[in-house]
Amino acid sequence: MLLRRMSACLLAGAMIFSGSAFAADVTAERLLNADAEPGNWLMVHRSYDAHRFSPLDEISKENVADLKIAFVTQFDLASAGGRYASARNEGTPLVEDGFMYVQAGWSRIYKVDVTDGKFGKIVWKVDPEVDRQFISDATCCGAENRGIALWHDDVIALTLDGRVMSVNKDTGEINWETQQADKARAESFTVAPLVIGDVAIYGPAGGEYGIRGWLEAINLKDGTVKWRTYLIPEPGQPGSETWKRADTWKTGGASIWQTGSYDPKGGLTYWGTGNPAPQIDAEYRPGDNLYASSLVALDPETGEMKWHFQFTPNDPYDYDEIGETQLIQTDDGLIAWRAARNGFSYSFDPTDGEMHYAAAYVDEVNWTTGIDQKTGLPNEYDPAADLQKYVAGTVGTRDTLPGIYCPTLGGGKNWQPAAYSPETKLAYITSNEGCSAYLPTAAPNPSITGGDYNVATAQQEWNGRLPAPEGTELPAPQSGSVIAVDPITGEVKGKVHMPARGNGMLATAGGLVFMSDRAGWMYAYDDTTLEQLWSFNVGTSLGSPPMSYAVDGKQYIAVLAGAAPSTAQIEVEPALAFFTPTDALFVFALPE
Repeated sequence: MLLRRMSACLLAGAMIFSGSAFAADVTAERLLNADAEPGNWLMVHRSYDAHRFSPLDEISKENVADLKIAFVTQFDLASAGGRYASARNEGTPLVEDGFMYVQAGWSRIYKVDVTDGKFGKIVWKVDPEVDRQFISDATCCGAENRGIALWHDDVIALTLDGRVMSVNKDTGEINWETQQADKARAESFTVAPLVIGDVAIYGPAGGEYGIRGWLEAINLKDGTVKWRTYLIPEPGQPGSETWKRADTWKTGGASIWQTGSYDPKGGLTYWGTGNPAPQIDAEYRPGDNLYASSLVALDPETGEMKWHFQFTPNDPYDYDEIGETQLIQTDDGLIAWRAARNGFSYSFDPTDGEMHYAAAYVDEVNWTTGIDQKTGLPNEYDPAADLQKYVAGTVGTRDTLPGIYCPTLGGGKNWQPAAYSPETKLAYITSNEGCSAYLPTAAPNPSITGGDYNVATAQQEWNGRLPAPEGTELPAPQSGSVIAVDPITGEVKGKVHMPARGNGMLATAGGLVFMSDRAGWMYAYDDTTLEQLWSFNVGTSLGSPPMSYAVDGKQYIAVLAGAAPSTAQIEVEPALAFFTPTDALFVFALPE
């Protein structure tokens, strides 16, 4: 492990500091009680239970129509890096006592003074000067940041090229920095770290190139690793029997790219894992392929896996299950609830993983006729088969027809986080609707990922996937939706259809649910009926889920820009093709 202590002056031109703004320590006790600070947003999902619920209620159903832009803060030019025209901002800003901390394009970190509500004043900036060519070569889907963390008087950030950084939140001075992801294996970081006590937990993206996924806890005092747990077992470990072809475990996937949740009373942290690799060519990797496409519960002190649940064994659809898990208190006790990418929502006992139910939430599901409510396995699962075929016609083979399946390759729900309101007792998700079709193809030789990764020759993702032949008919076209689900029963209580999936959800005590999308829209919905009460287009593509904070009792809604509209959105509104990418923060408030 490379570990070095640095001062800001060692990053030539990388850190700019102005002013003095000192805040209280973000202690373990404050994070445990983050929900008791209504004006602050101290971690990526606001609280360990991943509710993304703000108790602020100044902005309400009655006045949200008056919501206006309070200010816009531009961070940097939306500059290119390799094949990416600009970086993509998918993170959630953090706010502590009137100061905002943001990781924006190309992993740059900013502290912004938002105390006056009219001008976002940048206090300092740290530019880690990431390796943009590596990011271009070794990240499948964009130069994405999904957030940072606070710990005592530090900002904890991951960079796209695999570093962990500790930055003093008052001065912007770098305390320590260490390279933790293996660039030679195409590992990168897009996830926001989860701070528990004196460690941060995170894992690498890179399943598209055949990494062997892991979760890791790093000691925030000095940057040393406390534990690392691999998510693909090696021969002899529990679950290794589910990788029936020799050596496929070495490039098995199970990446991490959405932040987990944590139950302090039960002492477990919950993380979703990515697809087995290669994504579509399941013939390459016979077996169920644990612990890919799974929910894993770990002891944050040791990294020991306490239980797991695999949603789609042998996953031939690319149904990553990297989304977050909401921990919800019910009359019968705590449940672990999540909307899975495979189109079903699930409720579990958080102590042992016993499944309470699985229920469909998308309009079209054709890959299975349902989930066995006792075993949690798809009805068509064959325990004697090396390759799962599920419903006929949904899993393609290398030499025959493509697989035509619903929901789409992108889900259902994906990384875009859900929200839960303790007032309505409903969960809110943004989802894809419709179907996909892909033809499996023999994956390229994984020698480029199996420890001998060459960024100069890796433009082709190791995914075993080809587009379906032209003219292939889909059972349902692709679109998006906003959905309200009762997490106790799995019943869909409301749904609003959209041209494409949004960027994630925010619920508030004002009776509202907010969402942004890549077409530049901000939306506010009634949290009971899902009636749209307000919308505003910022004129550039938004990439992150909304959040809310308060200064001196005044409530604000904030969102990061930095993305590009989807093809489906441009088809509906051709003017979106002329959107210019930006790297900025938009903040909304009620007029004075």
